[in-house]
Amino acid sequence: MNFKKNIMSFLLTALLIILSYLFLDARISLFVRTTFMLDAHLHIFFANIPDVLLPVVCSITVLAWTAYFILSHKGIYSIHTRFVLLVANSVPLTFILELIVKHVVGRINTRYWLLHPTAREFHWLQGSGNYAGFPSGHMAVFTALVIALWTYYPRYRFAYFIFLSVLALALLATNYHFLSDIIAGAYLGVVIHAGTLRGLTVSEKSKEGNEVV
Repeated sequence: MNFKKNIMSFLLTALLIILSYLFLDARISLFVRTTFMLDAHLHIFFANIPDVLLPVVCSITVLAWTAYFILSHKGIYSIHTRFVLLVANSVPLTFILELIVKHVVGRINTRYWLLHPTAREFHWLQGSGNYAGFPSGHMAVFTALVIALWTYYPRYRFAYFIFLSVLALALLATNYHFLSDIIAGAYLGVVIHAGTLRGLTVSEKSKEGNEVV
């Protein structure tokens, strides 16, 4: 049953990405440029914002592993321990995998496309620099993080939804990514979260079984 659900979710996401690529990506980017970026200085400001995703991922990973070792050293195995262990694994894994996908796909990023609308959009196995737009690394990493929060601290799910929605809109409104990049990034974050959670759960049950024996 889970296999069928996974296949269906993949096919649905793939369909959304294809439809976005064919009918929405260019239109949204051009709309944003003409509507929200009339001021050239504003465009330059956004373009010059440094990409701090790697430092953020490193910081989250270090903090999560530190918290996990402190809690486990004290013999505390609660939802907090499971949460930080999940984040310590899923966030860096998501970052690494989205870099691999970027390299394989080699899609032109939104801002470069706006400057060179006739340029070839895909540069397979050359994903770096201006050819590293797909998927959105920011959306992937923060989706993995937020879904972990969603799983272990469901009380604030509305706030998590708002955060991811604002992030997606910000990436669109600054022409940082195409819509299809954002959809793919969110899906990748969800998939890595689910796979990591499943792996950790199986590992935990295996350890409990060994202890009983």
